[in-house]
Amino acid sequence: MLTWLSIVALVAVAFLGWNLYRRFGADRIAELNERRRTTSRMVSRGEFVDGNRHLEVALALTATTFFYENAAMQASLDLQWVREIEYDTELATGSLPPTGRVLRLRSTSQTFEFVIPSDVVARWYMMLPPRRLTTPAVADPPLVPTDLTPQMVSAT
Repeated sequence: MLTWLSIVALVAVAFLGWNLYRRFGADRIAELNERRRTTSRMVSRGEFVDGNRHLEVALALTATTFFYENAAMQASLDLQWVREIEYDTELATGSLPPTGRVLRLRSTSQTFEFVIPSDVVARWYMMLPPRRLTTPAVADPPLVPTDLTPQMVSAT
């Protein structure tokens, strides 16, 4: 019984050690950037802002996709679904980032914010220029009947 307990403990320690190495290994963001560099128009470090959470991420831009990833996540946005691209000095929460500028991407249902370092803001601006939604959203027709003429009911 003690042998099995020792084996299970050893496997658990090995798993936790491997997980820590993967998360805090020698600059994972730079490694992720290097992996994307050959297929991307632009790569850099950045910070994904989700409410009060600020996560260091590797940012990459191809002709059709915006990637952001770190050791714990991999995510992307198809640029065809991005309606607005905006560069700002403050976050949506009103706070100011200590360094860099805010890159804000809006889709139909969600806003994504990234803080990009000051030294690469001009390159991001050139590769991913700001744009706003120019066509107004088309409203759906009302679901109520169009004939709303009041009808008299006799109470006899």
